[in-house]
Amino acid sequence: MKKPKEPIYEHTQIKKMLHYVNVWFLPFRWGVNTYRGCEHNCVYCNARYTHEYLGLPTGEFSHKIVVKDNASELLDKEFSKEKWNKKLTVNLATVTDPYQPAEKRFEITRGVLEIFLKYHNALMITTKSDLVLRDLDLLTEIARTGFLNVVITLPTLNEDLRVKIEPMVPPVEKRLEAIQKLHEAGITVGVTAIPLLPYISDSEKDVEELVKTVAGQGADYVIVDVLNFRGEARNRFMEFLNSYDLDLIPKYENLYETNYCDKNYVKTVRRYANKIIKQYKADNYDKMYSYRKKEKK
Repeated sequence: MKKPKEPIYEHTQIKKMLHYVNVWFLPFRWGVNTYRGCEHNCVYCNARYTHEYLGLPTGEFSHKIVVKDNASELLDKEFSKEKWNKKLTVNLATVTDPYQPAEKRFEITRGVLEIFLKYHNALMITTKSDLVLRDLDLLTEIARTGFLNVVITLPTLNEDLRVKIEPMVPPVEKRLEAIQKLHEAGITVGVTAIPLLPYISDSEKDVEELVKTVAGQGADYVIVDVLNFRGEARNRFMEFLNSYDLDLIPKYENLYETNYCDKNYVKTVRRYANKIIKQYKADNYDKMYSYRKKEKK
């Protein structure tokens, strides 16, 4: 893969923070993003299309980072509305990592967390970064006075593979440490092992090692899914395979006649993954819900 360009930070004043998420199987119906674009530059990323959707050039998702300077101020106004139900879980973030490298510099996410604490609004955080531990003071208080669910994305324990597919993401060891420290702080913590890569990181042995390890660190639940494609992700991933293992290219072409993995292959992976997750008691999925399934769509 090509070396990523140095990021360009563009500051903006947005008009809206909360957005509705119409996906029935997710434990939330609302989301916020503190940035647009993501420096993590993951090979498999399916969120890149959002830049194109907004009229930005293809290929700039990990290069041009839009910093939402008024994010906390705007969220404060939206949460203060009488019609807003504080029990509705909001996911931070839906299409970009709230703890990407830009956050060290701008602290937009920390400002947004202060608003969640102010209103005691139910919160789910999704991240691949141990930078989340910087805000342990706020997170502990949010969990104590309301509902908090932190989800760490960790698709592999193989650090050599991690460097190739997640070049700007913190090492595996750092994310395992984050899981443990969040758990020790009394915060519900889940792990999304997404995506598992066919013929690379999705064997029964690989999945068991991952689930056993994160469960040992205190993960309350683990969710797995196999690689799928959206937008430019397919071409980027095939480029990765070209340098990683040429023999895998025809196998992937057979599996991915569309942008979705072969259904039978996926069923096989999910079957043994679910068995392993249950074996290591990493199936406490009820902890994902604040308002449980009564949340209104």
